[in-house]
Amino acid sequence: MPRLLIISRSHNPLGGADRIIADLCRDLPARGWETVLGLTRGARFDDPDAYREVHANLPTVEIDGTMGTRGARLKALRSTIRSVAPDVVLSMRVFDAYEAVARLKTVNPAKAPRLMVGVRAFEAPYISDVRRCRDNIDFCVTSGNLIAAACTEIAGLDGARVQSIGGGVHPPCVTQPKSATGGPFRLLYAGRLEQSQKRALDLIPFVNALSDQGVAFRLEICGAGPEEDRLRRELSDYITAGKVVMCGWVDQDALYSRHYPDSDCFIHFSAWEGITISPREAMAHGVVPVISEFTGLKAEGQFLNDVNSLTFPVGRPEVAAMHVARLARSPERLAELSQAAMKSQTGRYSFAGSLDAWRDALNQCMELPAVSGPFPRIPEKLDGRLTELGVPSSLQLRIRHLIGKPVLHSEPGSEWPTASGLMTPEENAEIVAFGRRFE
Repeated sequence: MPRLLIISRSHNPLGGADRIIADLCRDLPARGWETVLGLTRGARFDDPDAYREVHANLPTVEIDGTMGTRGARLKALRSTIRSVAPDVVLSMRVFDAYEAVARLKTVNPAKAPRLMVGVRAFEAPYISDVRRCRDNIDFCVTSGNLIAAACTEIAGLDGARVQSIGGGVHPPCVTQPKSATGGPFRLLYAGRLEQSQKRALDLIPFVNALSDQGVAFRLEICGAGPEEDRLRRELSDYITAGKVVMCGWVDQDALYSRHYPDSDCFIHFSAWEGITISPREAMAHGVVPVISEFTGLKAEGQFLNDVNSLTFPVGRPEVAAMHVARLARSPERLAELSQAAMKSQTGRYSFAGSLDAWRDALNQCMELPAVSGPFPRIPEKLDGRLTELGVPSSLQLRIRHLIGKPVLHSEPGSEWPTASGLMTPEENAEIVAFGRRFE
């Protein structure tokens, strides 16, 4: 049986991509691929033990990055890859894995694994790195048609080496469309409570607008993140009145057994997404999404305004509130959209369909000729007093390794980077403009 090594950051195990990773680990073996999960460890942020508390009983190995330098991370990655001896390495948001596999290809092409990369969000640094490293990437799995198009048209990958696969939706617990309950209109937000992508703070003007329109509602907010405390403060009056419930992070079992079945509408404010999974899980339960027109929505064609969902411009939560108010006053329209939402999550968007697509992508990765080429030079960037004093990074690294003093990073994104940091402002503008044109 061929072997897959998935390499993933461990500092935030609560995201949608991490649920996909867990599903791959559990279900790909039944489809002919042994799967091992390599979890990054850092001195401050990346903690495989915390990851395993959320996603238990996965076949894991640790990749030691506690020294905090890029050289140490690359050495640990190569050691792990040699130990596991996979046929394919899938990098899920760990940029250093690109170079680790590329170097192994250079040293021993016959024994080196193929490099598959997962690009799960339309973010310019990811597309930029695919273009920069395309001569080393054997296959790319994206989340959505927009990202797939960017990886071929901008990054220059061969279309035969790119496949869009969304997170698979498990079968719903309830298979009846929504209808009037006679009580408050039931709303659900499920996602990370952060602002840059998810725009979670839009919940505040949304709730205020809904209240101004006289709608009787109950909103459950399922999620955790940096804006959680602010949301609690700003929505405290609604929380006290029982109109808003802050549930914290909840697992998939709780979403499926309680929150989806007990909701009428799913609220989503994101600025950009791939094939976002929580709104689709809600749709499978007949919950009607009231969803932002995020970058990527039109390209995928999953959320069709006034067909199986209601959409509104990004940054316009008051329009979302108007949609909800109309649905709350029209049970017939709610039932129609609910029925259409349930029918949309079948075929390749189902859980089985998604896992089958991953299996086929892995098989295709192995069937295509392996690629290998020059890898871009990635300079080591170190924070701290020595850098401020002008001490070269190379000398700092030698000193640190001699005395065994690690680099303590100030944020997760530098402890185990998701991107190279080489993207130029011109590249960023090009990629953003492509997304707008494609939509």
